[in-house]
Amino acid sequence: FENFSEDGKGLQCLQVPSIDEMYDCYLAIVPGEILAKLYKEFSNELLESNVRAFLGQAGKFNKGIRDTIRNKPQMFLPYNNGITATAESVETKLVDNQLVISRLYDFQIVNGGQTTASLYHTQKKFKDVDLSKIFVQMKLTVIKDKEQKNIEVPNISRFANSQNKVSELDLSSNNPYFVQIENLSRKKYVVNPENKNQSRLWFFERANGQYRETLNKQTPAQQKKFKEQNPSALKFVKSDVAKYINGWELEPHFVAQGSQKNFIHYTKKITDLVSKNKLPGENFYRKLIANAILFKTIDQLFGRKGVNAIGDTSLKALSVAYTVSYFHHLTNNRIDLWKIYEEQRIDDVLSRHLYKLLVFVYNHIITEASGSLISEYAKRATSWEKLKNTAYSEDLISVLSEYLISEEEKVQRENEKEIDTNNIEDSVFVISEIQKMGLKFWDGFRIYIDTHKPDGFNWSIAFDLVGRLNKNRNLTSQEITFGKKVLDYVQENPALIDEVKSLSKLEDKEIIEVKFIYDKLLLVSKDDWKRIIDVASQTKVFDNLELANVKTVQTALAKKEKIKEQALIRAYESLKKLKKFGIKI
Repeated sequence: FENFSEDGKGLQCLQVPSIDEMYDCYLAIVPGEILAKLYKEFSNELLESNVRAFLGQAGKFNKGIRDTIRNKPQMFLPYNNGITATAESVETKLVDNQLVISRLYDFQIVNGGQTTASLYHTQKKFKDVDLSKIFVQMKLTVIKDKEQKNIEVPNISRFANSQNKVSELDLSSNNPYFVQIENLSRKKYVVNPENKNQSRLWFFERANGQYRETLNKQTPAQQKKFKEQNPSALKFVKSDVAKYINGWELEPHFVAQGSQKNFIHYTKKITDLVSKNKLPGENFYRKLIANAILFKTIDQLFGRKGVNAIGDTSLKALSVAYTVSYFHHLTNNRIDLWKIYEEQRIDDVLSRHLYKLLVFVYNHIITEASGSLISEYAKRATSWEKLKNTAYSEDLISVLSEYLISEEEKVQRENEKEIDTNNIEDSVFVISEIQKMGLKFWDGFRIYIDTHKPDGFNWSIAFDLVGRLNKNRNLTSQEITFGKKVLDYVQENPALIDEVKSLSKLEDKEIIEVKFIYDKLLLVSKDDWKRIIDVASQTKVFDNLELANVKTVQTALAKKEKIKEQALIRAYESLKKLKKFGIKI
């Protein structure tokens, strides 16, 4: 706080007399300028424990905050509820016989994130805004026990006053289960079915408004690139996770109860998993995204109101949920989700069967509801049991056999241990992100270090990194660590990217996305790898070095071991040669 306060002394505060050994509490009046500076410097990190990212200024309450900032800044303190914050520890000192906060560790605004973000965004948008008249009251709680912190911070958020209504969906934002899904979604590249040479990401919005806030921090050029890699159509939220998985687990009657109730039911199921530290891994993520594709496909098949809908669109959501679960029931949960995940689409043949099934389910629900309110009928477990016990005109296990896995494979996938590949994937992910910034950026950053002398950045490492990228060589661990530090640095200063690029005279080279290759090769089954090795050995399509490299990569993938990026790229290029033998990667 010393660095952000105008006089450099820190933030004057009042310490509340201790009533519990678990925490200390402080009250303070924070200048609006300090909050805006903090948000500019740390943004999403500052609000990490907040239940939502910035929701924009179109909403009723946030528009009111903006108008007060512009028109009545002197009334902001009495009008606004203030902020509730937490910290891991605090440093205080006496200045002129007044207690001041000089330093905070792991400072988090758990309630009042909209206020904080609004101060920054309003000042940024309207250049005539004067924050010097704005003050915000703050209640700061320092939780001394780290284990209790994870329990009490959500409770503080839950019970604190709020200007925007907070739902159970919002309050679950910091659940480790959803934090892990967010981590997976930022790293698991998938193929674009419209362009097989392009990779994309499904964007999990753990906190409401994350997608929009990420875009708001970027330049127009960066926004375009971000949207290409993270299309809004692939954005999903916590209630979607509950919907997709409960549909897979044959509970459409809960999905029909609406997003809030369905989500509460889902969180009850995962509570025990979280307590045992059984968090989502690679297999879960494939299952989740494949079911998302299935849900979205059936939703599109239902059609839109007044255009091509098969029936009453007010019954669309429940009809889709029931169809998904009925399909999984009829196929005994044997649909090859891994294949759907890999291809990122449902083909025309399967789509026609799903359409026929959707019409059947829709008509069944309307008929069985017989006069009662259909939306209420669909919420009952007995309604789902009735559909399950209704015979369908086709034996889908026989008709769709090419889309199904065996019972043995199904059991194997269900029992397969979720392996934590974070350390390996983090390394591959960082390398991929470094490469995607381009040669021009890294050469420019080398020059930027020389001219601006930013703290903690070594020119010689930057020089070596540029050389390795230019010659397509593996990066050293030191260069990867350096690259990650630079990526974090420019993430907080996105406008710096274009400035840095302008310093370089080099041209960018074609990018080969290592993470995309890594994820693609991870999807190759044991049987397919055996076939690859057999075909390559018999046909001599690979030379000895190529074959040895492919075998090394396959072994490393199986054992979840680290792989050098150039080995991955060479293996991928080698495997492309097998296309003429009917092997597609």
